[in-house]
Amino acid sequence: MKRAFWILAAACAVLGGLCAAVPGLRFAALLLLCAAAFCAALALLSRLAETRRWARICRTALLALFCAGFALFAVLEAMVISGADGDADDTPVSCVIILGAGVNGTQPSLMLWSRLNAALAYLADKPDVPVIVSGCRGRGEEISEAECMYRWLTTHGIEADRVWKEEQATSTRTNFARSYELMAARGVSGDFAFVTNDYHVCRAGRIADTPLAHGVAARLPRSAYYDVLTLNYYVREAFALANELFFRMDLDL
Repeated sequence: MKRAFWILAAACAVLGGLCAAVPGLRFAALLLLCAAAFCAALALLSRLAETRRWARICRTALLALFCAGFALFAVLEAMVISGADGDADDTPVSCVIILGAGVNGTQPSLMLWSRLNAALAYLADKPDVPVIVSGCRGRGEEISEAECMYRWLTTHGIEADRVWKEEQATSTRTNFARSYELMAARGVSGDFAFVTNDYHVCRAGRIADTPLAHGVAARLPRSAYYDVLTLNYYVREAFALANELFFRMDLDL
């Protein structure tokens, strides 16, 4: 058993190192390194447990915590997956909010590009519905996320006067708070849609904190790399959802 734990620790450490070298898989790398440390701790405690009672107690407690944590993770992940399709469907909406994501210089990142494409498809049969693009200028970005989205949408056929920029938000929570202020200032009320990536729909809907909000899910293209990236974000989202449910720290995720 001790040998198996050491082998698992080594495998997780190697995989974590490989993930750390792949763009977009930082969280997977961190999780695997934590798993490596967990397995190493179990291996060490299993060895000490042969002669020391405290080590047996610590090993049992560590395994109990792991089982409880995994059960909680499974519940949260089920919530993330169940909400991933969104619920906008054919609901009439008064406004569409596109939640910001990273900008590479002046161009949308992969995540932001997917959100913009989903928004464009959703808006195809809604010629009179205004769009709020929300997001500030972050580190390494030459323009704000809102400005980037504004340029992309207007280049792809959305009339400029329909796109309202909100350039102060730094997180999902402030995306909604600032957008609500803009909607109130423009006299917009009633049901609205928000566009974000599929894995983020569940948590974003909870942050929106109103039954009037309806999610539109954006998905990455299918490929081996994008599928792994999507899996990474789905797993990460369960931890972010735990924060939203239990701590409500304003994370920039």
